[in-house]
Amino acid sequence: MKHYKGLVTTSTAVAVVVLLTTGATLKPNSRELAPLATPEGITSQPIGTAAGYSLSKYTANKLPREKIVFADAEGMTLYTYDADAPNKPTCTGECAKSWRPALAPQNPKLAAGWTVIARADGTRQWALHNKPLYTFVEDEDIGSVGGSSPRRFARGPLIQPRGIPSKSIPADKPLPDGWHAAMMYPALSDNIPSGISIRDVEDAMALAFIDDRTERTLYAFEGDAKAAEKACSNLTCRNTWTPFSAPRLAIGSGDFAIASRDDGITQWTYKGRALFMNAKDVQFNDANGIGTDERFQVAAHARYFVPANVRTQSTHRLGRVLSTVNGQTLYRRNSYIMQTGGGHSLRRGDTVRPAVGRDLGIDPHCTQECEKWRPFLAPVGAVPSGDWTLYERPDGSQQWASRGYALWTYDGDKSPGDINGTDTYDLAISHDDKTVLDIGTPYDGAWALFWVAAFP
Repeated sequence: MKHYKGLVTTSTAVAVVVLLTTGATLKPNSRELAPLATPEGITSQPIGTAAGYSLSKYTANKLPREKIVFADAEGMTLYTYDADAPNKPTCTGECAKSWRPALAPQNPKLAAGWTVIARADGTRQWALHNKPLYTFVEDEDIGSVGGSSPRRFARGPLIQPRGIPSKSIPADKPLPDGWHAAMMYPALSDNIPSGISIRDVEDAMALAFIDDRTERTLYAFEGDAKAAEKACSNLTCRNTWTPFSAPRLAIGSGDFAIASRDDGITQWTYKGRALFMNAKDVQFNDANGIGTDERFQVAAHARYFVPANVRTQSTHRLGRVLSTVNGQTLYRRNSYIMQTGGGHSLRRGDTVRPAVGRDLGIDPHCTQECEKWRPFLAPVGAVPSGDWTLYERPDGSQQWASRGYALWTYDGDKSPGDINGTDTYDLAISHDDKTVLDIGTPYDGAWALFWVAAFP
């Protein structure tokens, strides 16, 4: 519950009307080239400070998703064990009391590399690339690894309230020999040439291939290099799509090869498709080429799960945001301590803190106009996957959540592409320094709750 004492609340709203650059909502277009990263019932969780438990000034402006683990439907980290043979778990008896088999449901929808194996006791266990998966009994919080919780970045050894930085953050506990966290990112591959990397490109909703030198997203044309040269011969296309050229001494590897064009450019290809960069992408995480030309799609190692009725739309002010299939913007409710900053000057807006999203859950803690905000409900039978989880509502329905934040639509949006609800604030100012907002996070300073468009 929340507790207000000696409190004056104000509400401010900034109405923003943003035009779609493409006029329609768009599916992430890495579909054909990349498999899903997670099957139904397997989620992905950032670890370290990116889990979002800290509200200190040191993490207020940016929480990079440098490491992401595979996790079960409840968000608990999954592990592999070196002693296991392919598809044959050996952790049983006393071992299984600490390392619990990650149990799979009956007949789940699988993704590439994911299987379900039968254990001797008749239960079904998840396996990734033939390696049985487990959870660890000492993991207490989402984002924990080997019993080391990311909550310690906020609380430290003295169990301080979140938002008060600890002078001494305990080091990670080492994992027992032979045990490893099942990592989704960094994603490793032996068949990627020098100069190309796999990165977590959020706008593309994929583990996408990028050019190491510029950190720009790579796109695959629907044909080979000669076909691409012919199809993209007009000035508009040439000014938009730049061939991703290979160095003179480059050597192909795996699905990557080098092709010669008639204009003298040697161009990288992926699975036989010519690779390009898009002129609208100016920095890492951009994927502005999505939907601008259906012949080009993001070249990705793996794509993220997205519910069937969710799309992205491109906006002038905020970049890519999530929307319904009908173009209704999706929002999340967020909060921060005002003294530490919220990251609003950043390109993707305020910092995403999954732990804070889970603290808020389905209660937006509105002070006014709450009836205009509608929960974005999941269909009956929906299952968590990747960044997408579910909150159960009092009436038994389920509400979609992305990266820990419950998602909502806003009645003030009248036309596809409207983002009239973003940057709508509830501010709190204390006159006696005893203001407390209790959402699971103690806010020991002036705080704000606000609505913001949800980013991919």
